[in-house]
Amino acid sequence: MGSFEKAARSLDTSQSAISRLIGEFEQGFKYPLFNRQHRSAYLTVQGKEVLRQARALLRQRANLAERFANPELMASTLRLGVTELAAITWLGSFVAELKVRHPQMRLDLKVDSSSSLHAQMRDGQLDAAVVMDSVSSTGMVRIPMGSAAFGWFCASTLALPASLKLSEFERQTLLIQGGSGGAGNQVESWLVGKGVKPANTIRSDSLAALTGICVAGLGVASLPRAIAADAVGTGLLREVRISLGAPRVKYVLLSRIDSLTGQQRDVAEIAKRNCDFDRAMIPQPEQSARRLSC
Repeated sequence: MGSFEKAARSLDTSQSAISRLIGEFEQGFKYPLFNRQHRSAYLTVQGKEVLRQARALLRQRANLAERFANPELMASTLRLGVTELAAITWLGSFVAELKVRHPQMRLDLKVDSSSSLHAQMRDGQLDAAVVMDSVSSTGMVRIPMGSAAFGWFCASTLALPASLKLSEFERQTLLIQGGSGGAGNQVESWLVGKGVKPANTIRSDSLAALTGICVAGLGVASLPRAIAADAVGTGLLREVRISLGAPRVKYVLLSRIDSLTGQQRDVAEIAKRNCDFDRAMIPQPEQSARRLSC
């Protein structure tokens, strides 16, 4: 989990209890498993090897349980990370099928940016995560999960033609999703690759907030079509087209190679069947967007 405090919180116990258990565990080894010379405890080389072996043992235990245990009695926890776009689009249908296939499974869900979810995967805080296919990863399985279609949108009240020349497009303020490793970086890389140099950009980590800012008439927004659909349908937004079109952003499911179980493979298949980034399952906050436009 990265720290004794996070481990204690995850296990619903105290930090002192975790420290005591780790101390007792370390007594059985010739070398210390943690370096405590600084304010935080870090795994030593020997500690990392013990962790690797422990994960292998836990994976074998999980495989044994999956093969021979009564599935109706078998309870497990899946620590899954998804992005905001996944939560708004396909997450509901995924959870519905997961409950049918694995009724005893407890879902511990984390909604965050792709870069943050990747970091949590690397630190062992998640079992699987659906993220943008943009961050390089080692020691992880990468399963393609489809892509999301983006478009360019502006407020219906904004005095812009339906189609913009690239020179006109570059003069607009572009509204782009923020965060390192986020969709905004992918969109900007796409623009750079096409030779487009926007004069000004406004960033927001939240897709809902970005939609509201766009409705307020502050610029042309790069939005997933699934997010913009409701606002376009109600007349708050309209699409602006350019000759280059708009990008599609690819997504993958990450899982650690050293802890991948048969059950997690089945979860990946369920996610892949339900993964549709182009259809919103949750209506967008129309009233909030209207208030922002006032």
